[in-house]
This record gives sequence, C-alpha cells and structure tokens, in this order.
Amino acid sequence: MPSRRRSRIKRPLLREVWRWLTDTADRLGGCSLQVKLIVAYIAVILIPVVLFSLYTFHQLYENTMQEITAQNQYVLDTELAHIHSNMEIMERTAQLAISDRNILRYLTEEREMSSDELVQFNMNVFPNLQHLLYSNPNVANIRLYTSNPHVREIWPMIFNESRLPMVSWLKTAQHQQGKIWWEMYQGPKSLLRGQARQESETVQYMALLREIQAAGSAGERHAGLVETNMRLELFSPRVFDTPQDNRASSQMLIWGGSDSSPWNSGKPMSFNDIATASSPFDTLPIPESDLRHLFQSRVQGPGGAFDFTYENKPYLGLYRSIEGLDAYLLNVVALDGSLGDLRQKRNAMLLIICVLILLMSLISYTLHAFILKQLHTLRESMKKVQQDGDFQLRIPVYGQGEVAELALYFRSLLSQINGLIAEAVHKQAAAQEAELQALKHQIDSHFLYNTLENLKMMAELERQYPLSDALTSLGSMMRYNLQWSGPYVALRDEIRHIQHYVAIMNIRHDNQIGLEVHLPPAYMEQEVLKMSLQPVVENAIKHGWSALHNEMDGWEQPERTFSITIEACMMQERFELRIRDNGAGILEERRQDIMSGLAQKDMDSREPGVNRGIGLRNVHRRLSMHYGVGYGIRLDSILGQSTTVTLILPRRHMMRGVDNGDQTIDCG
Repeated sequence: MPSRRRSRIKRPLLREVWRWLTDTADRLGGCSLQVKLIVAYIAVILIPVVLFSLYTFHQLYENTMQEITAQNQYVLDTELAHIHSNMEIMERTAQLAISDRNILRYLTEEREMSSDELVQFNMNVFPNLQHLLYSNPNVANIRLYTSNPHVREIWPMIFNESRLPMVSWLKTAQHQQGKIWWEMYQGPKSLLRGQARQESETVQYMALLREIQAAGSAGERHAGLVETNMRLELFSPRVFDTPQDNRASSQMLIWGGSDSSPWNSGKPMSFNDIATASSPFDTLPIPESDLRHLFQSRVQGPGGAFDFTYENKPYLGLYRSIEGLDAYLLNVVALDGSLGDLRQKRNAMLLIICVLILLMSLISYTLHAFILKQLHTLRESMKKVQQDGDFQLRIPVYGQGEVAELALYFRSLLSQINGLIAEAVHKQAAAQEAELQALKHQIDSHFLYNTLENLKMMAELERQYPLSDALTSLGSMMRYNLQWSGPYVALRDEIRHIQHYVAIMNIRHDNQIGLEVHLPPAYMEQEVLKMSLQPVVENAIKHGWSALHNEMDGWEQPERTFSITIEACMMQERFELRIRDNGAGILEERRQDIMSGLAQKDMDSREPGVNRGIGLRNVHRRLSMHYGVGYGIRLDSILGQSTTVTLILPRRHMMRGVDNGDQTIDCG
C-alpha cells in the first residue's frame, strides 16, 4: 500500500475520545463506590478488547488491501504488456513497409514509371506489402502516402498525400523527421476525403504515423507518410472493448493527451484533442472533472497506487506509464464490495463484545452489592454521627477483612473523640481560672500606675520636669506592655511606644539619641506584631551608638549625632518597615553570622559563647510564626556608616482587616 494512504483512526476522533473519557471521569467523581468499581471493571475489559479488535481488523484491512492491490496490479501489468506488444507490432510493420528498397524507390522516383515497370512492381513488390498486412491480423491497415506527383496510386495501400484531410495532428506528424507519431482516431474506416464521406460505419483506431524521407541534394527531404493502424478494442481490450469488464467493481482507462483527459470507449475522441463527457466511466460514477483533479494530484512517477474516497465510497487507483505514448494506463477499483464484508464482520464482533461485557457487568454488580453491604452499613453509621452528633453510637462489626477493620478504627475514633471532648471541658475550666488570675494581676498593675502617677505629680511640684516626662513615658510603656489584648497592634501604637522608649534612653544618655519617623499617615494603620520594634531599636542603641562612643574612648563627642530613622514602603503584597541608624555598622562576616542565626529553627543550636542577635532572632521567629515563610527580618550594614534592619510584613490594615487601597510605592 502507498505510504500516503490515510489512517482509519483520525486525530480529531482521538481528541473526541479523550475529551469524552475526561468528562466521564469527572462525572464519576460523585458516584458510589459500587458504580465506580463496575465502571473500572468495564474499562479494564472493554478498552483492551476494543483496542485489540481495532488492531486485528486494521491488520485484516491491510491484508485485504494488499491482496486487492496485487490482483488488480497483475491485471494492469497484463494489459500494459498487451499494449506494448501491439505497439511493437505496429512499429515493426511500419518499419518493414518502408525498409523495402523497391517500395522506397517507387515512392521517391522523380519520373513516371513505364507500363512494364508498373506491371513488374505490381506483380513482384506490391504482393509483399499485402502479405505484410495479412500476416498481422490485428493490424487493420497499412497505408503509404507520398507527395511525389509522378507516383501512381495503388489501392488500398498507396495514396497521394493530397487525399488526406487537413487536420492539425496530421500536419504535425508530417514533420517529425522520421520519428513515430501516435494518434487515436475515431471516424470512418478510411482517412481519405472522398471515401470517408461514402462510409457509414464508424470505427476507432490507434494509428502510428511516420514520415518517409528521401535523400536529396540538400539532404533528407520529406517524401511521404506511412500509416499503420489497429482497432482500439484490439489494441487494448480491457480499456476499449465494448462491453468492458463485466465486473462493476473496476474500470480501466488510458490517461493522456494535451488536456490530461481519459481515453475510454463510447466517447467521441481523438488522441490529442479529447472531447469532455459527463463521466469517463461506464460502471463507476465519478465525473471527469473530479477524476482529473484526483489523478493530476496523485499520479507521480512511472507507476504506483493510491486510494481515495469519493462521495463517502472508497476507491483504489493503480497506474503504469505507457512508454512511447506519453500516457498512463489506469485501473480504478471500487472497494465497497470487498471492504463492506470486512466492516460487517467488525461491527458484528464489536456488538458481541459489548453484549458480553454488559452481561458480565450485571453479574459483577450483583456480586459487588453483597461484598459492599457492610461498607454501606458503615457509611450510614458515619452519616448518623455527622447528622445527630451521637458519639456514643456502637457500630456493628461483621467478620474480618478491610471493611471490618475500618469499622473497628471508626469505633476507636469515636471513643477518642469522646475523650477529647471531656479534656476540652477541663481545659475550658482551666482557661476560666487563668482569666480570673489575669484579672487579679491587672488589679495589681493599677496599683503601679497610680504610684507612678503620684511620683509624677511630686516631680512637677518640685519643678523636676525632665523627671516628670520620664515618669510619664515609663507609665505609658508599662500600660502598653501590660495591656496585652492580642498579638497585633497598629503601627501607630508601636511607634508611640518607641518614642517613649527613646525618651527614657535620652535621660540616661543626655539627649544624644535622635529619632526620625518618616511615615505617611496612611501607613500608621498597618498591622504589626506588638513589641516587634523595641528589640530592634534597643540593638541599634546598644551596638551602633555604644560602639560609636567606644571609638571615642567615651571622652570626646562623636563627629555626628546618633540618629535612628524609621521609614517604610508598600508593595503589591508586602509591607517593608526599615529601621536605620548611623552608628558604627558591623563587619560583613558578623552580618552573615547573624543572618545564618536567624535562619536556624532551634535557638539552642547556637555555638557556645557566640551571640548571634537573640533580640533580632526572637523578632524574626515571631514574624515567621505569625505570617509564614518569606516574612521576617533582613539585615544590611555598611561598616562605619550605617546599619539597616528591615521588617518584612504582609500588607494588612488594622481598621478593616484588608488592604487599605494605598498606592504601591517602589521600595528601591
């Protein structure tokens, strides 16, 4: 079979099957286990059986097509050999006719022969020409046409060229310089003008025309024309015999000519100018225009085969090149009859398979119903627990096996749930007790607030205003620390707490610590963890500012004022809060050591004697625990210039619990 033959299983069909399987799997998601088992059982059996059946019938189809191709190829080759044999006979006959020197001299002699010479030619030479015709029964005529005006015509074999009709193909054949010209002719038996009009019988000939040349002073010159013809039904019986092949399943024809039209019997035609007809077939209904399009696009090379479909009917085309004719011998075979039986067998086999699978599915469904009975009981018990909340339910267990184990496990689970409920009741009572204790501590804290307030009033009466301010900041810090209503606060509250802390630290350090807050009002409602900024500011004062003073030996004032700057930027999903100081900075190795300490999960995994920023690490762990992976602390430092601690938080607004709609600011 040709490699370009289309497969019976199309790609669009495969895509439709895959889509159907996907939709079926989605619909099965809500079905019961019993239905899923039946569907799985059917799929396990049906899919391999169907695939095996399709493969088997595909192989049968291939074998059938190979057998049909081989049979019709043999018929085509036999007919081609017959055509080549007849062409060889006609060529040999024409060659023998003009190879006789006496005949050639008679046609080219430039004088009129005497009566004796004519009698001798008629008695000795002309009979040989007649014998050549009669010895080849398939050859219908041998005619010699001469342009020599001195030649006498001898009927029915030697004529003057002036008697020939003035047709285009004849003029072409007269100037082929000795080459053979093949022409298909349909009309009267004789080409001669006068005689053709008197004949009523119409015949079809395959004619061989060859120019006769004579030697002259200027070289070879045109002397005449030799014609041998053969009736088409003898030239190619399977193509032109009437009636053609009695089998309506195949049709043989010759394809060639200037307009690439088919040659076939029953049509008015000439070899190079074939008139169109409604259908080139007598038995296969394919219009000539469709057939021409199919063959022009499929016929390539000296021979081959291809299959095609016309009006949903399959056909097989075989072709062979006819050497010398510039044409193809075609054999078109209808495959309806041969492949129809194969399709019927395939459909019958698939129907039997489907019936057997349906029967086995019914049997399997019944067996599964008995097997899954206990599973249904377990499912109903679970539904009762879910609907009624009855955790004291006793689930019946039958026999042994996987379902019985599930029932036992579920019964044990209910027992554990009962224990957890009792434990939760005890924990609730303990929580209430703890709440009472917290209330008691809150009452104690009020005593401290009142005491600080009295001390503040005494400082103001004594005109100790710095001390009064310090006591005010300390009281605010204590209230902020002790009033722990939840882990989250607004950034506004945390900033206020930092301001109180820096105010207290300035009492100790003689107002040498500056605090700059560059935050838009909209950012003040950003959610942060309570007490997450103080450890960072405390580290900045403890390490950045203290290290800067240590470089001055504690006696000289530093060249620049120590300042802590708080900034922030907001991105699409993230809020970054930056706390930067202009202190001494830290070494890169120290910074990497602190960052690696932040990445460790276990605080006790630190090496002995190495401080890796416990305050920062606590803040980092709290941020990661509350907000998840990706949130925490990032540390950057430039030695001798600054240290920046960045708190990476999710973008949340304390007032509404969602994004406040602020525009995103590039963090740079």
